[in-house]
Amino acid sequence: MKKLWVVVVVFGLGICGYFSFADLAVAHAGTLGDSRPGYGGTLVVGVSGDVDTFNPLFGEAVLSQEVTHLLLLGLADLNENSEFVPELATSWESSDDHLKLTYHLRKDAVWSDGVPITAEDVKFTFDLLMDTTVASPRQGVTEYIKRVEVRDDHTVTFEFSEAYPAQMFDTAGEILPKHILENVDRKSIRHHEFGRNPISSGPFVLKKWVTQQYIELAPNEKYHGRRPYLDRVIFKVVPDKTNLLMQLQTGEVDMVIGVQPEEVGRLQSANANLKIYPVSGRIYNYVGYNEAKSLFSSVNVRQALTMAIDRQKIIDALLYGYGTPCKGPVPPMLGWAYNNNVKEFPYDPQQSTDLLINEGWQDRDGDGWLDKGEHAFEFTLKTNAGNQLRSDVAVVIQDQLKKIGVRVRIQTMEWSALFEELRAGKFDAYMGGWSTSFNVDPTPIFHSSSSELFNVVGYANPDVDRLIEEGREEMDRQRAAAIWKELQEKIYHDQPYTFLFWLDRVVAVSNRFHDVTPIALSALYGLENWYVSPDLGVLKE
Repeated sequence: MKKLWVVVVVFGLGICGYFSFADLAVAHAGTLGDSRPGYGGTLVVGVSGDVDTFNPLFGEAVLSQEVTHLLLLGLADLNENSEFVPELATSWESSDDHLKLTYHLRKDAVWSDGVPITAEDVKFTFDLLMDTTVASPRQGVTEYIKRVEVRDDHTVTFEFSEAYPAQMFDTAGEILPKHILENVDRKSIRHHEFGRNPISSGPFVLKKWVTQQYIELAPNEKYHGRRPYLDRVIFKVVPDKTNLLMQLQTGEVDMVIGVQPEEVGRLQSANANLKIYPVSGRIYNYVGYNEAKSLFSSVNVRQALTMAIDRQKIIDALLYGYGTPCKGPVPPMLGWAYNNNVKEFPYDPQQSTDLLINEGWQDRDGDGWLDKGEHAFEFTLKTNAGNQLRSDVAVVIQDQLKKIGVRVRIQTMEWSALFEELRAGKFDAYMGGWSTSFNVDPTPIFHSSSSELFNVVGYANPDVDRLIEEGREEMDRQRAAAIWKELQEKIYHDQPYTFLFWLDRVVAVSNRFHDVTPIALSALYGLENWYVSPDLGVLKE
């Protein structure tokens, strides 16, 4: 399947007369009386918004990226192990100096209109990406691409201005059909009909799109692989989230992605036929400390604060168990780079207190709050308004730090105003979250040179700088893995953040569907292999 960077969510009520409930009953049936996968059935996925375009050069909405990846293949894609596997390419190799990357394309792949997919399509796609008149938001991936050379119909070579590990991330994305778009004025290609009615190279084709109502996909009969088992996939637009969950309860929709953890128990009680898939997340939440403030300049103080915060209690109480403690900025989903052996700071208020005493913080006047000289240990914890989870976590942290004599004031702010204050250094500590990439590069957040980017806490460690610089240039994955694991260990030791938790992405799917394999890459991963359970019969009115 495709790199699905974002997630499709939930679905709504009737689809405005397009098909009847009886149609759905038959479609949901699948193949009866056989335990093996069979062809047939419809998956109804609930979504809260609509697609903006199916042209991957311009799609920015979450749903656009999600559905486009079901229609248009790239040269390669990431699998469940975050490793590149073939799609339109069968193999690839780099030159010894890593300045050239050559892909060998499948010879049996055709567009859904029957035209062969060739290296000319690849070159054409990247010509568009590199053209400033096209003005694609993805143009940045071509920064180090000097040229794309067609060697024959099924061989294409990318030449780079420098060697760097992310070359496949920049070159393996979706390919566009040259024969459809080559004569289009590039200044107006953003608005071409292709964005509304694309042809396909993937396992599905677009059958119908009714704006703000539904998107219907069907199997691509020209697809080089096996036909998907499902006959239809419907993305049904229901903006109201309460309504979406209600329809999941009643079975009017089959799938919801991004269910709030507090809703899971109620949904399962209301609908015993739902299966819950907690997917290891890419988003971690944290408390960042402004190291320009003397209060947080000591690593021992930052470690002490972390040990006074019961992260597992937060996960259990506020995430309902749908999360894992975070041990640094490398996500567990990147198993090759993740260091599971980092020694975690335990929840230990006594050890926290001892560390603070060693730093000169004690309750000398008996008022219950730590002090040093004339200064009390107190600070303001800022976070963005409108994020209930962070607000709730902030209250728990406030209460837990109070127990060791640290006074915390909570301030919520509109996001743009908060970000301005963070960039200006006008904060003590703040609560935030980062969504991590499949390409490891912590430069914008943890390199000392990135204070004008996102290193707003002023973290600076020469060893971490060196590791980042080495890791982002290392072409050998095994050596890069060792670098990133060491980096994770050093950052976690320094605690520029109290790394709180990785958020699970909760996916709910009717148990009528089998071979459902949501992963961090995509909740719809391997959708062509999903099939309707053959033993549940036809839905009744």
